Amino acid sequence: MDFSKYIITKNIAAFRRAMSDNKSTLAPSEIYEHYTLSSSGKRRSILSGSVKWAKTEGLQNVGVTGLYLAPATHIEGLNTCKNSGLCVHGCIAFTGFLGFHHQKTIQDRTLALYHYTERYLVDLLRELYIQSFKASIDDKSLYIRLNGTSDLPFYKVLDMDAIVSDFNGLVGFYDYTKYPVIRNPWSSYHITYSYSETTKKIHSMFNRVAIVVTKKDKIKLLNDHPAVFGDGDAHDIRPLDNHKFILLQGKRATTKDKQVHDDFIQSYDDCVSLFVGGVQ
Repeated sequence: MDFSKYIITKNIAAFRRAMSDNKSTLAPSEIYEHYTLSSSGKRRSILSGSVKWAKTEGLQNVGVTGLYLAPATHIEGLNTCKNSGLCVHGCIAFTGFLGFHHQKTIQDRTLALYHYTERYLVDLLRELYIQSFKASIDDKSLYIRLNGTSDLPFYKVLDMDAIVSDFNGLVGFYDYTKYPVIRNPWSSYHITYSYSETTKKIHSMFNRVAIVVTKKDKIKLLNDHPAVFGDGDAHDIRPLDNHKFILLQGKRATTKDKQVHDDFIQSYDDCVSLFVGGVQ
């Protein structure tokens, strides 16, 4: 199968610029296999190998796979999340097993994507095709989140509508973003705005807004305003939410010297102000 037909090659240069940090000098490129093979010579997976199936009632047959890259300025010369704020200190890239075991893997993935963009995207699509096909055989539906730990314009280099149309079992792409405005051309790509301490206004294009709060405030907000806020930790499939404002509990970092910054976590009053005369 020719996976290259789904790649918008004319936009690759702009995509790579969106990854680069003009303040630094990028390390020289190695051969493709340097980034894509493990020390044992085995090909590194690009997408998450373990598809997470939703446990929420009614969503048991819907799952998510994703791509996890080195966040923000973790690699000198690159910036995969140019609108990041205090969230950079407690990014999910530093939580769970990612924080404990996979820092080199996500760094290699990121360098491969930057230096060999088209080739890496082809390999990514090949993996996605296989995962989607497996889901279809099991009569399940698969979503993909390419910006698991980044905020890059994949929608500029991938024909997402054609991919969803041609890949049996795949039902859509979705991501979180901190870009204030995105001109999304694809009907199969859902974007959730990630609220932070830098937010001044939420653009009308976003019908989903994710907010990080403490466990205590999340429980109280869900109890006091059930028609306004949804529990974002029940599942991660944001296109299927019924609420505009989605609450996520801040996660504890597992990487040394990383932690969620207090000012990134929004208070109860901050959240309430979003729908009573505050940011709209």
